Amino acid sequence: MNDIDLKYGHISLKIALPQVSRWQKLQKPVPVFPSQDVLVKEGVITLISRLELAGAKNASLLLIVPDHTRKCNLAFILTHLLEKLEQHFSPSIEILIANGSHILQPQSVIQELVGADIYARYRVHQHDAKAVDQLESFGQSSNGTEILLNKKVKQADVVITVGGILYHYFAGFGGGAKMLLPGVAGYETIRQNHCRTIDPLTGRFHVSCQEGHIENNPVFSDLQEVLRIVPHALSLQVVLSPHDQIVACQAGPIQDVHRSLLPVVEMLYSLPIEEQADIVIADAGGFPADVNLIQAHKAIHHACQAVKPEGCLFIAAECCEGIGSATFLPAFQHGDAENMGKELVQNYQINSHTALSLREKAEKIKIFFLSQLDPAIVRMTGLIPLSSPEETRVMLGRVAEKHHFGYILPQANLYLPKLFRDN
Repeated sequence: MNDIDLKYGHISLKIALPQVSRWQKLQKPVPVFPSQDVLVKEGVITLISRLELAGAKNASLLLIVPDHTRKCNLAFILTHLLEKLEQHFSPSIEILIANGSHILQPQSVIQELVGADIYARYRVHQHDAKAVDQLESFGQSSNGTEILLNKKVKQADVVITVGGILYHYFAGFGGGAKMLLPGVAGYETIRQNHCRTIDPLTGRFHVSCQEGHIENNPVFSDLQEVLRIVPHALSLQVVLSPHDQIVACQAGPIQDVHRSLLPVVEMLYSLPIEEQADIVIADAGGFPADVNLIQAHKAIHHACQAVKPEGCLFIAAECCEGIGSATFLPAFQHGDAENMGKELVQNYQINSHTALSLREKAEKIKIFFLSQLDPAIVRMTGLIPLSSPEETRVMLGRVAEKHHFGYILPQANLYLPKLFRDN
């Protein structure tokens, strides 16, 4: 193995590998699945049957769909789904982009996301978590989270969420109820939910907020309660292959569909490893998974699972949109992870839990970060900035002189290494 290709925004970077005793590429064969056309058509038929039972003739339907940071082959799905909805129900249809707390996007991005024809034919709206006049109260969760959702959710006769499922580093898995919270929730609702990632007793990241972990997960439990509050919601959910093809599609009640597809995610994207490595080289999956640092952190989180304590991670993430949130960097002003955690218990801001998670990892291993970000900003987070493939090659060579075993982890945004020892 002489060099590797790393996804970086819309391009691929070629990085020459230094000589160590052993490099191993972490990857998994993808089983053969039915075509995505067949899978989506079957999912749509199931959803139509559910809607017929619900008496959706001439109903007002609200389709809640993911933003540009969450792939699910949305335009392909909507083409099939909208045709059948029109054919069977003659409904009034609106589409709402589930931005969560993310910034609003130019209309050109929305048009590309849903497809030009659909954009021209239907009313497509972006959810704005900070637009108070767009929100409606749905009560409180048992944890005390005030549930404010986009008022279109209450106005619609039927809500249909469309989205993909992947590992999520603190909610367990993406998709499912996350299309409602944080997808179309108010900013304060998102803040209250996400602050549950911080253990108030320790000031550290909550041990139950992990990828693939939903039992006793305080963030996930809040999400599930939203489904009780919004009983008129159905879903069509998919799992994508690493090559962005739909390999599983189910429709029905949000929680039931979500749980039925989790084994597919784990089968495709968990990577059992027998040992951690001295060095791991990874990419964050390219655009849109590396669109900003907050999105790229998910790949950093996964890749760190394969690194020995005091080892090194090299990861490429373009970050063409910068950091991703104005509330992220201020958390680093409090110093090390211990002091950050103490401050966040008292004054949590959205995305500051991601800052804490990043700082905790940067205190355990060295993380070299190849991106377009200002090197001073990268250093502030505890990461070590790299500005070019050549600088990355040189630094890799220096680090490799002291180490012997490395992993290559393409698309670390998708794959989760899991340490496994045969007893």
